Amino acid sequence: MKQKPLFTNKESKALDSLATKELGFQEQTLMGMAALSIFHANEDLWKTAESIWILSGTGGNGGDGYALAHTLFQEGYSVRCFATSPNKNDAGKFYETLVSKTLGAIGSVDDFYNEWEEAEEDSVLLVDALLGTGFQNPLSEELKELIDTINDSDVFFYRLSLDTASGWNPNLLGEKDAKAHSFVFADSIEELGTRKWENIGFIYEKDSIIPRYYESIGFPVRSHLNNVTFSKRYYLEPDPENAITAIKRKNKDHKYSAGSALFYGGSDGMEGAILLSEQAFSRLGGGISKIASPSLKISSLILKEDLSKMAKTSSLAETLVDPFLKKTKTIVVGPGLTQYPNDLSGWEVPEGLRLVLDAGAIPTKGNSLPKGNQILLTPHVGELNRMTGITHHSVQAAYDTLIEYCPQNNVYVLLKSFVSLLVCPDGSSYVWESPNPKLATMGTGDLLSGILARYLSLDLSIPEAVHLALSLLDHSKQSEEPYPSAHQILKSLVELI
Repeated sequence: MKQKPLFTNKESKALDSLATKELGFQEQTLMGMAALSIFHANEDLWKTAESIWILSGTGGNGGDGYALAHTLFQEGYSVRCFATSPNKNDAGKFYETLVSKTLGAIGSVDDFYNEWEEAEEDSVLLVDALLGTGFQNPLSEELKELIDTINDSDVFFYRLSLDTASGWNPNLLGEKDAKAHSFVFADSIEELGTRKWENIGFIYEKDSIIPRYYESIGFPVRSHLNNVTFSKRYYLEPDPENAITAIKRKNKDHKYSAGSALFYGGSDGMEGAILLSEQAFSRLGGGISKIASPSLKISSLILKEDLSKMAKTSSLAETLVDPFLKKTKTIVVGPGLTQYPNDLSGWEVPEGLRLVLDAGAIPTKGNSLPKGNQILLTPHVGELNRMTGITHHSVQAAYDTLIEYCPQNNVYVLLKSFVSLLVCPDGSSYVWESPNPKLATMGTGDLLSGILARYLSLDLSIPEAVHLALSLLDHSKQSEEPYPSAHQILKSLVELI
């Protein structure tokens, strides 16, 4: 899988300490490397600015700002540097002194406001180096006013934040005072040293995630992963080529080796959900499948479209002893069901069978789960809240719940949202941060369950199947339809393979 380690603020600090104390890096060397990385990563951006203003805080983040100001000035750019207070970080003090010698005086916050009032519209590129990810305290009134000015002003045509957008704290999302909480609405973020867990899901408008770019600056993120510096959280990168290659039929495939799956769902009036899920499986190359449903209409609906399909009206209890189940590798339960089927409670999932629970098969807190080693639940945020009895306003909050829930219940949970989160029973987790507004339509959850079944039927692990399924769905961004239906999305995916 294309995956990159994600580090919490605490883990990042441990790596920072390891780099300086054990590996012998000087902190001011790391700051200089960060400045050079940011400079080279944004060379085209600097050229668009009449003037670059850097706002520096008192800690390491502010030190990065000073180091960048020095580099930009030496490369011939028009740079102004402003500070909230003198820097308290030893390496930061070095670059603060350097900047005061090379650029001249460093402006105060009052100087910032005075020059801002005189500046022309869209004339300034602002670099936010006020606060790093380690800052979790409430903002002072001075900082809040400063950040609100940055956000509301038309003087700044671009806002670039270093390490994180100053003031951002996912733990405050959903709190009563969240609307009063201020953070910089950055156009992009340059993450330094490590990819930051706290930055995941940075959103200030619906489905608008601030793009982040990562500069490693020599941190030992690969050779020093241990229980102190890493908690098995990964960032998943799209892998569209492998997503297509994996489900293409091979010449030697027969109906079972190409993938087999059983689908149960579709209460009266909701049959379309289970039909769409099975269609995603079969039209994307699945070899053989069967649909079971509590609906009396299911057979006529299916056979009307395709006489080769297998369909049966039955209870879930009858479905779980269906001879076909012994021949298949995957069962999907839930699309189109109106309530959690009690027959799932305590069911022993046969060894080697993967069970996907979606929609109506997502349990409410108190429902007993089936038992097995390969069970995947796919709730959206509302279903997760109902499933756990806890309200979640951020992916970080969901993680805190699921990192206990999944090992306790021996299940995998894929939270479906603008940021998707997979948490595994072994304590590892994977984040998918590729918002796709075209999936905000009825039926895409049913579509995903069928796509997951397709990959799981190929003996892929649940994390691998999730990664490839999400990568495949990412292709729908290229659809010419502005608001495609789930059927249109499926059609476009079929055309890819």
